[in-house]
Amino acid sequence: MHYNERMEKQDIDAPGVKVDGLEMSYFGSAPSVQHWSFELPRSGRLCIFGMHNQGKTALLRALAGLEEYRGSIRVGGKEVRDIPVKETPIAFSFDFGSLMPRKTALQNIVRPLELRKADEGYVRTRLAYVTRLFDIEDLLNAKVKDLTPAQCAKVLLARIFVRECELYLVDDVFSGMGYTSRREAFDAFVTAVGRTDATVIYATDRMYEARMFGGKIAVVYGGIPQQIDEYYKLYSDPGSLSVVRSVDDYVGVIGATLKTGENGWTVNAFGHDVEAPEPISDTYANKRVLCCVYPEFAVATADPEGEWTADRSISTKSGRLVRFVRDDGIVYVKNADIALGARASVRVFGVGNMFDRISEFKINKEREQ
Repeated sequence: MHYNERMEKQDIDAPGVKVDGLEMSYFGSAPSVQHWSFELPRSGRLCIFGMHNQGKTALLRALAGLEEYRGSIRVGGKEVRDIPVKETPIAFSFDFGSLMPRKTALQNIVRPLELRKADEGYVRTRLAYVTRLFDIEDLLNAKVKDLTPAQCAKVLLARIFVRECELYLVDDVFSGMGYTSRREAFDAFVTAVGRTDATVIYATDRMYEARMFGGKIAVVYGGIPQQIDEYYKLYSDPGSLSVVRSVDDYVGVIGATLKTGENGWTVNAFGHDVEAPEPISDTYANKRVLCCVYPEFAVATADPEGEWTADRSISTKSGRLVRFVRDDGIVYVKNADIALGARASVRVFGVGNMFDRISEFKINKEREQ
């Protein structure tokens, strides 16, 4: 059954994914994941963030219906355990080991459709779509064993998205890659996700990827969700110490309007236009976004009339950091000679990663230290 046919038969008013009281255990042991309840709309995005062995993969396997679970998982209004395997509208990513190294990229990509006996015309249409999506037209006849790690990741992603599904589950297919290769493949993934109407859930142990992925972030520790929220809420109003440790990596965050002109993309950072990374789409022009500010991108001077307050001092291997806060931002500054509690002026002259400003961003100055 093709995607459009499934859409006609399902409850179109139902959320994309609805999870209620989900628990899952391996071999009768203590629960690997528990207390999971959340709802995502169609086209919703959720990033599962946590360190190694915290239950991310177990959660995705349960959501995919690959493990027995307690509670409820509904995709398109239907309970996952009640959907026949051949009609499951879910695509789950396995790691590089699932690629056939002696087969070509083309043979690997179309394998899920061949297993479902899709007609030849449909296979050609979907193949053309995913090869354009991941820019791998020139790799189709190459054997997987001859590809670079970034190219292999793109082939693996193409194999996931070649099926028309209502839910895509992607379990850190970039693990073990070097930074440059990982960033190249991840950027291609984020671009592809932005072009699909399906719900996508991604698991990672890299907070910068969680920030860039968009949508909500679920911080998981010990298989239990600590908080499920937009990134700015995790940052400004963390629900537990685990959340604080996850997001407070000495990277500041400010709200700013993204603009484009003759000199490229810029944001206005408190009265000063500074260069900004190019977004994935021109539709972000003149929109409010959240911008990451690294300590080397900011300076502070004592100013009794300043709008910033020095509220925290941190000793790191590279020196002392002072955190400055105001209602719409947090900035860390290296070796600022300003007493805690004092007012200051802060100049931001560069921003890093950017992500959607979902709604008003307001710092909770009494956040857990």
